[in-house]
Amino acid sequence: MALDTFPGDFAQSFSIIHRAFQRDVLSRYKKMGLNATSAYILLLLHQQGDSSQNDLARTLVINKGQIAREVHRLSTDSYVSQTQSPDNRTTNIIHITTAGEAIIPEIIAIRNQWWQARLEHNHIDPDDSFQATLQKLSTELKDQHHQS
Repeated sequence: MALDTFPGDFAQSFSIIHRAFQRDVLSRYKKMGLNATSAYILLLLHQQGDSSQNDLARTLVINKGQIAREVHRLSTDSYVSQTQSPDNRTTNIIHITTAGEAIIPEIIAIRNQWWQARLEHNHIDPDDSFQATLQKLSTELKDQHHQS
């Protein structure tokens, strides 16, 4: 990929990597009753603690409606609980439950395995240039997509 539309090339590379990651891990997440977005929510709650739905939406750059649907699904599966904020009755605070914490290691393993496979396949050292890494990964994933 020629870098003649920088920073558009970065955006395109991120998009390719993001969509390929979601495609590749979906079946493993589905076995856990998750999708990529719900896994992101659980990881964020695990890493940063309780959060409002609005803060989750802002942090993950996801619309509030999708966050509400994902939180509802996670709540139904007992991965999160919701309580009303004592400071603002219109705000729900989302908390990861013991069941949610129990699947965090598997979520992390799925993510790490995907990234490790990409790095090894492309002979990328994690300390390589960010730009070169993005180029290699997006090229490999585009080629892989064209072959399937």
